[in-house]
Amino acid sequence: MKIMKTVFGIALLMSCSVFAAGARPVANDARKPNFLVIMADDLGYGDVGYQGGDLPTPNIDSIAKAGVTFTDGYVTCPVCAPSRAGLLTGRYQQTFGFWDNIGPYRVSEDTVPGIPADLPILSERLKPLGYTCGLFGKTHDGDAEELQAFNRWDEFYGFNNGASCYLKDMNREHNPIFHNKKVVSSPYTSRGIDHKDVCEDGVIIKDADQYLTDELGTMAIRFIEANKDKPFLCYIPFNAVHGPFQAPKALVDKYSHIQDKERRLVMAMLESMDSNIGRVLDTLKKNQLMDNTMIIFLSDNGGHQASPSKPLRGKKGTYWEGGLRVPFCMQWNGKLKPGVVYRNPVISLDIMPTLINAVGGKVDPKWELDGVDLIPYLTGKNRKRPHNMLTWVWGARRAVRFMDYKAVTMNDGKQWELFDLSKDMSETTDISDQHPEKLAALIKVHTKWKDGLMPQQWGWNSRLGYKDPQFGQPKPYHDPNYRIK
Repeated sequence: MKIMKTVFGIALLMSCSVFAAGARPVANDARKPNFLVIMADDLGYGDVGYQGGDLPTPNIDSIAKAGVTFTDGYVTCPVCAPSRAGLLTGRYQQTFGFWDNIGPYRVSEDTVPGIPADLPILSERLKPLGYTCGLFGKTHDGDAEELQAFNRWDEFYGFNNGASCYLKDMNREHNPIFHNKKVVSSPYTSRGIDHKDVCEDGVIIKDADQYLTDELGTMAIRFIEANKDKPFLCYIPFNAVHGPFQAPKALVDKYSHIQDKERRLVMAMLESMDSNIGRVLDTLKKNQLMDNTMIIFLSDNGGHQASPSKPLRGKKGTYWEGGLRVPFCMQWNGKLKPGVVYRNPVISLDIMPTLINAVGGKVDPKWELDGVDLIPYLTGKNRKRPHNMLTWVWGARRAVRFMDYKAVTMNDGKQWELFDLSKDMSETTDISDQHPEKLAALIKVHTKWKDGLMPQQWGWNSRLGYKDPQFGQPKPYHDPNYRIK
């Protein structure tokens, strides 16, 4: 169900504050733009330098400085897989049953967890428009072979799981690193090497030249170099700064003054990710591609326990702003004015229609996308808000934002709270008693939206019914000798 169809039935007297930045209109370039989409994992709202982070992130910051900072940039879920499914499809992931991370339970033995093969993802929307599409990093979209990234992207280097060690050979057999269909990792344990000999309490003391963040950066650079003369989508979903917290000793030692061990490791991980983003940006510059490349940076959800969400409340897994509002910025030289701070809500669902329209493609209403093309709003052509309403649901957690009012429950509707985010972005003061009619209206529209969704099809809830006995076990395509091409 499209949310906007329900907005006009809400009788709330609120003002619509509009902010839009002027820029030159989009030109009809002879060559289609390239796309670089960078997604961090578990990066907190206050983790980046341009939002007051305690660690300089000059390369991430450069994207914000040269483009648009979204102060109210959201994702569709505060955990990995559902959030990524929303971005890749441009649809609320619950509309196709993707409510939770891939888990051992599903509604029936025949249910195939993941983004359905017949539902095109971003790469499959752009390929017919002439794009070569590469993914370098983490996918978490299901275990069936037809859903694997090596079947849905032109080039893939990374893993399909909720997490990976930062030395690929520390992973077990069911979680290898792939380059396309080829397994390129070889477990240390199968070679008689103890993990303690390469990594001591998160500090990598051997094989640091194989640090996964560096490898993802290198593979993305090679992809850009190989495709510099044709339109490409380079998608880099880093697994940094998700656990396990692991980083090379030389980087960790730089933060020896940080007393908290976890934060010390995460800061080293974040520095590595920022440095590799810089390497990728330098590759665009070297090949004179920067002015014809749209660059988007965001996190998949709020920060974990070792990442700051300040000034927001909550972290990953919560429906407070700290779980759903993320670092989010966008650069497109010559098309978007630099240094703009955009304060209207946007969401990761907007990425697909923005990219398709930037190419000159057309979004078919039959796709039932829930996002919008952001460019008209950012150039000032459209001075309305991209979204009057955004909605979320995950287990017992629900939230709805209408204009600047947000209603949230963490216990399946037993208790709701209401906040005015324009005055209280930290969600410190519940105003539901002062505005019971507004809260009731928001609950009503959220319930109507929720009731129109496909029921949850898989996850970690045993009440779903069927338990997959092969969950977490190696699949045929995990064999290094399986169908290598």
